[in-house]
Amino acid sequence: MEKDPVVATTSTYDQIAVTYADRWQDRSMLTADAARFAALLPSPGVVCDVGCGPGFDTAVLREKGINAVALDRSWGMMQTGRVAHGVDVPFVQADMRHLPLGKTAVSGLWAAASLLHLPREDVAVVLPNFARVLQPNGILYLSLKLGDGAQWTAAAAHDEALSRFFTYWQSETLDPLLLQAGFHIVEGWQSNGRSAQWLVRLARRTS
Repeated sequence: MEKDPVVATTSTYDQIAVTYADRWQDRSMLTADAARFAALLPSPGVVCDVGCGPGFDTAVLREKGINAVALDRSWGMMQTGRVAHGVDVPFVQADMRHLPLGKTAVSGLWAAASLLHLPREDVAVVLPNFARVLQPNGILYLSLKLGDGAQWTAAAAHDEALSRFFTYWQSETLDPLLLQAGFHIVEGWQSNGRSAQWLVRLARRTS
């Protein structure tokens, strides 16, 4: 039986949480993006960091005065952030495909390098749900790996059995889904990371 990409990737993150957190604890590369996101938020309110991992981005957002809550499917990642790195933020274990949030519950969603672990057809369903939980004029920050297709990739410095599922995106595949989900793209750009190119969008809920 073919393995479920989300379940298998979550299991991998549970097992690599310590080395992952040690490698990615420096979030200075996102300082400017976080400032742009904060400036666009419609009003004081709750922001959800969707796919927070160890919660490093959540902490960056809270340092900017944003009432940010960390959400992830991987208990191991959140525990590593809290215990090993002292990340003092509210953590919630949940699946981004089924956000435990009511309609118009949050003013912003921060989804940095998280939706890239979903199969493409799941993203087409998740984005309208993101719009549902956002307040009118709420802001979505989204970053995905630039590329084509999808693949399983072994986690660095680990056994090949520990792999993660990645879906890659281009502007022409991502932007129509955002528009169909009820978003207006405020800003969009590409950036170079340590080991990948990134497709980044700031989008506002339009209704």
